[in-house]
Amino acid sequence: MKAALLLGSALLCLSAAGLAAAPRTADQWYAAGQAQLRAGQLRAAADAFARSAALNPSAANWRALADTRVRLGDYEAATQAYDRAIAGYRGRGDSVTARALEALAAPYRQDAALFVLNAASTPAPACQRALAKFEPATGVYLGAYVDEWGLGADGRLRLPAPLDAGLAVYFRYFTLRAPGQGEVFPTRFAQAVKAAGGAMHVALEPGLPLRQVTEATVLPFAQAAAASGVPIFLRFAGEFNDPANEWSRDPALYRAKFRLVHDVMARVAPNVAMVWMMMPSRLETVDAYFPGDDAVDWVGLSLYSVPFQNGDRAQPGLRVNPLDVLDPIYRKYACAHPIQVSEYASAHRSGAAPGVDYTDFAVQKLRELYWGAVLKYPRLKNVNWLNIDMGSSAFVQPKAVARRNDYTLPGVDAKVAAFRELLGVDTFRTAFAAMTTVHVPQPFPARVQLREPLQGALWLKTFSAPARVTVRVDGQPVPVGAALPYRFTLPATLAPGAHTLTVTATGEDGKTLISRVQRFDVQP
Repeated sequence: MKAALLLGSALLCLSAAGLAAAPRTADQWYAAGQAQLRAGQLRAAADAFARSAALNPSAANWRALADTRVRLGDYEAATQAYDRAIAGYRGRGDSVTARALEALAAPYRQDAALFVLNAASTPAPACQRALAKFEPATGVYLGAYVDEWGLGADGRLRLPAPLDAGLAVYFRYFTLRAPGQGEVFPTRFAQAVKAAGGAMHVALEPGLPLRQVTEATVLPFAQAAAASGVPIFLRFAGEFNDPANEWSRDPALYRAKFRLVHDVMARVAPNVAMVWMMMPSRLETVDAYFPGDDAVDWVGLSLYSVPFQNGDRAQPGLRVNPLDVLDPIYRKYACAHPIQVSEYASAHRSGAAPGVDYTDFAVQKLRELYWGAVLKYPRLKNVNWLNIDMGSSAFVQPKAVARRNDYTLPGVDAKVAAFRELLGVDTFRTAFAAMTTVHVPQPFPARVQLREPLQGALWLKTFSAPARVTVRVDGQPVPVGAALPYRFTLPATLAPGAHTLTVTATGEDGKTLISRVQRFDVQP
């Protein structure tokens, strides 16, 4: 009956649009859908595109249906149609269009999932082979960028609050030069990191053509690294898939030089873990640069949350969830290697829109990245905050003003508060001690034993920010946090037997954005 009514509605609209005969072929239904769009009849257009896709399940027909369902606000149906379109593009070998459509569809993929924060332990991912060098069994190392002003005259780290509370990893850039052309290793920085009890992350960038990188070039760095006695994450020639980098031009040469650096470090500096680090774009090219599992300890990426992509106001980034950017890289590499967000930050100011305050956006993205990491990506083991104001830093002045973002934490109260919250959760490691065990969130189980109050959390991803999130147990409201991870507590006195946990997120208009029901049994 419903299908008949939809068809009748569609035919009436087709008549109004000037199409007398009922469509019969996929092309005719597609043309009818376009006519409905021009007439402003979105539901009839969606029905026409659905019929076109049923007769000819081409990527273009599914894409038209998906775009129309987005305009109707039916995001679940839209993402299902986008998935069919993406599969179609991949099936015909068009991975570039498929990736572009994945990025377009990502904001419409809504999700809600329940977790327990105070679980005693959590199993390793089923596909994980073994722990890599410096990889903690559980938890995420917190790290931060340290610029030249972060090293005091007394040789100690001087970081502003809240980064001064102590972190597990400290990173900075360093240039690899030919012997005799300058400092061979950041010795003072290494000493300061060692005194702070942390690990050092070095973004080692070739200061000479990649072809000229030889064992003689690398050996002095390796010897000094070994002598430092500090654990080192070595990110050699990162963002190799950025055409602006000299080392991006010859993938075979890049692979050979990365392996050369790995081999020298393995022989001379066993305190070095190699990080193969990309930027999260042009991913169709990265396979050509992969130097091999045996030469890579960690896989890294650079990732930023910015109000505008590339400083272009025609490319807003306000709805981009950082985990949507991370996800394809994680899915491809996390079985074989731990994942490192080598540098991350969210901007509260943008050179593309001077005077506009994006603090709420920056805080939301900070929460999405860090809390999403521990809730959704168990082998993401290190995130390093790039604490820098690109508007004033001397190192980024060549960038166009529109591309300069302020990523700093200090002085931005809401960002500081969100980061301090991480410091109070043992899942986020502030000490470099890989063998200690910390709590790791795990999916809410079907059966629980309440020996203590259960600390719950909610992962929530919606197209628009929820105005209200409610949690109910057996219909009774439970207090819940106002922001990710939406923490709540179930009392240890909850009676044995079957229970229902209901989560609902609603928008400003009071309509439900997403809802989930979890049934569980309390064991005596």
